Amino acid sequence: MPTHLRFITLLVPCVLGFLPLSHADAADAPPNVILIFADDLGYGDLGCYGATKVQTPNIDKLAAEGRRFTDAHSVSAVCTPSRYALLTGQYPVRANNGQGVWGPAPITSPLIVDTEKTTIADVFKTRGYETAVLGKWHLGFKSGTNDWQPPLRPGPQDLGFDYYFGMPVVNSAPPYVYVENDRIVGSDPDDPLVYVGRNAKNATPITPIPPEAAQRSANAFTGAIEAHKLFNDYDLGTKFAEKSVKWIEQNKNHPFFLYLATTNIHHPFTPAKRFQGTSQCGLYGDSIHELDWMVGRVLQCLDENQLTDNTLVIFTSDNGGMFNFGGQAAFKAGHRQNGELLGFKFGVWEGGHRVPMIVRWPGKVKAGTTSDQLIGHVDMLATFAALTGQSLTKEQQADSLNMLPAWIDQPAEPIREQLVLAPHKGTHLSLRKGKWKYIPAKGSGGFGGRKPSDHAFAGPPAVTFVGSVNSDIEDGKIRKDAPPAQLYDLEFDVRETQNLYQDYPQVVEQMSEILKDYAPAKPTPSRQGRQKPKGSPAKMIPATPSDRSASFDFESGKLQPWRIVKGSFGHIIGNRAKFFHNGRDYNKQGQYYLSTLETSADAEKGDDKQTGVIVSPLFVPQGDTMTFRIGGGGGPKTYVALCTADGEEVSRAHGINDQTMQNAAFDLRPFGGKQMFLKIVDRSTTGWGHVTADNFQMDAQILNQYPE
Repeated sequence: MPTHLRFITLLVPCVLGFLPLSHADAADAPPNVILIFADDLGYGDLGCYGATKVQTPNIDKLAAEGRRFTDAHSVSAVCTPSRYALLTGQYPVRANNGQGVWGPAPITSPLIVDTEKTTIADVFKTRGYETAVLGKWHLGFKSGTNDWQPPLRPGPQDLGFDYYFGMPVVNSAPPYVYVENDRIVGSDPDDPLVYVGRNAKNATPITPIPPEAAQRSANAFTGAIEAHKLFNDYDLGTKFAEKSVKWIEQNKNHPFFLYLATTNIHHPFTPAKRFQGTSQCGLYGDSIHELDWMVGRVLQCLDENQLTDNTLVIFTSDNGGMFNFGGQAAFKAGHRQNGELLGFKFGVWEGGHRVPMIVRWPGKVKAGTTSDQLIGHVDMLATFAALTGQSLTKEQQADSLNMLPAWIDQPAEPIREQLVLAPHKGTHLSLRKGKWKYIPAKGSGGFGGRKPSDHAFAGPPAVTFVGSVNSDIEDGKIRKDAPPAQLYDLEFDVRETQNLYQDYPQVVEQMSEILKDYAPAKPTPSRQGRQKPKGSPAKMIPATPSDRSASFDFESGKLQPWRIVKGSFGHIIGNRAKFFHNGRDYNKQGQYYLSTLETSADAEKGDDKQTGVIVSPLFVPQGDTMTFRIGGGGGPKTYVALCTADGEEVSRAHGINDQTMQNAAFDLRPFGGKQMFLKIVDRSTTGWGHVTADNFQMDAQILNQYPE
């Protein structure tokens, strides 16, 4: 079981007062959602954001029919951590037990997202959506070192996605194959994919590309010859567009969530032949044209299937543009990939993470509007939860804020007051607060290429090369008398030309103090060891008569009147005094408790692979609050839910990834006089994949009936 502990608080009902739909209507007819996540697309790479050397009619039309955001950020200026933030609603600095995720996931990386963590896909699955991720993944597969042997689990399907097809890492790094769900497409057991490392002389051949297509790492795998033949760099955009259209048409009769993560416009720049030479800035611009076609193909599919009006489309990018060979060639042709912003991908200056973001939802999002609300990709989780009429616990919500009001309305005040921004280097973890931006070091914390011949040309030399101005930089170098850190007023100086560090010491002090709470942890033995659980542990007490009119306390030693309606459990009512492995006391009430962990009364250890659903009889609340205790896993697959008679979950509670059961409560006031029931769900088979529960106390009338 994992040693990293999480405290997950109680879910409460969500009221969508700002939606043009009642809560019931939103539940009955939820919108389809398509999230298009481009790769390395800069703030200045689209016509609707000022580009003139490329033409993006489909994306521009999307903006004209929706809302364009001018202060949206990827939270991280690096591909993998930005995707981590998007999926989990958590700053990537908090990942890996507080040590953070800072760079691209290596080829052999395991899945870096905890499968017990709530993801944007989980939010939609809870509401009955069909879910898919198509395109670039780059968050790892399996546990430990990924040996690339099937099945590639855990992976996307363990994070709430029903279906996955795409590029497993990035289009500039091996393996150059497609993955569908948890298998290599075209794999052959007699010719397995084998990782042999860099500079392998016997690596399987891959698509030849010209030098002007920019950098691509050599293959580091042998075998899987047929699988490699199915992969062609010039087919990626077309393949992912076709897969998207097919999946939408297959699922159009159900609410669906599609996360389309394109490889465009990441290097190498290999657009299909029909797009080559169509822009005014080389293969870089041609790749943008292919991306625009992909977006247009998806939008056309919605039109053809009468899905447009009930589909929310979000378009954005994983980070700012990179000044690689393709970006440099585009610049020479007159194109500025990040517009007038300072810096590039990997760095914490605005060009590294301020990205395009467009939201369209006909009839809900006012067409042709713009918003200057501060927003981060980390906010997608809470926003999607609000969109689908759900609430998140504090732990599930993590660092995410509900930005739905900024999508469908024009709030007078900022919803988000501050945002943590991560470059490649942890030394430059920065803070945005209102108009202020504080960087606790010199430079950008990004790439270190010093001349145009460098693929990773960036930092002060690149700033000077493109003609940007910054008070700390002179002739491509940081001035010797430059302040030790940076402060910018983005309201008046979005280009970050003037470092105000020495002019506003109080602002610097305040922001520096705030940033300390987000400092990455050092991998010390004490941090790697077991942490003290948080939360509100319930006391271990004898069984006592309840002063409430109804209770479920299992002191009969039997499951009745509860019923198992799905799955099976070996020893559902436990009575052990000590926990399995460490001998610590169970903090039960009385002698018995419900558990989805125990296989038998005398088992030496539990079994997280047991799964199922257990329900209580129907009851009619007659009081304010139900109290109970709960332990076990804190993920989205292990919980107790308060449900209406028709099965809608209105509140949830979880454990904290610890044996200690926590005090918990459900507010029954909104449901007085209505038939309700409790549901205990265990859908997890790994880690803290179980639930313990005890001592449900309330004022209610228990019915001799069960939900259908």
